[in-house]
Amino acid sequence: MYIRSLHLSCCRRLRSRLPGSLEKKVLNKRGSEMVEAAICVPVLILTAMLLLRLFTFYLEILSTGISEHMSALEAWDSYKGSGLRRYSSETEVKMLKGGLLKKDLTKVIRTRTYMINEDFMVRAGGAFE
Repeated sequence: MYIRSLHLSCCRRLRSRLPGSLEKKVLNKRGSEMVEAAICVPVLILTAMLLLRLFTFYLEILSTGISEHMSALEAWDSYKGSGLRRYSSETEVKMLKGGLLKKDLTKVIRTRTYMINEDFMVRAGGAFE
């Protein structure tokens, strides 16, 4: 009895504060909005979590690419040989499977460049004429 009177007093307070059409939607006892929310909210949460995982995966690919580029530049700066040399490197970035993902996502980052010893080219300029 106490719970019913509490419920009725809450309904009266809501009626006094809400406009007419909104009052009908809030006080509707069918619960169709709750069923719809129970279906949609978990799907939205899973979608948001998947997007966050993909975002961090692509951020890791970007940071790995930057570190590969920096290591190629360091190798190029430290090259003291004569003429040309080819530099190549390969790194694989993996995203672990789990949740909705059933297969591994991997990205292979390949770095290929030619290193030139500029000091040797300047000093040996007469040899190439």
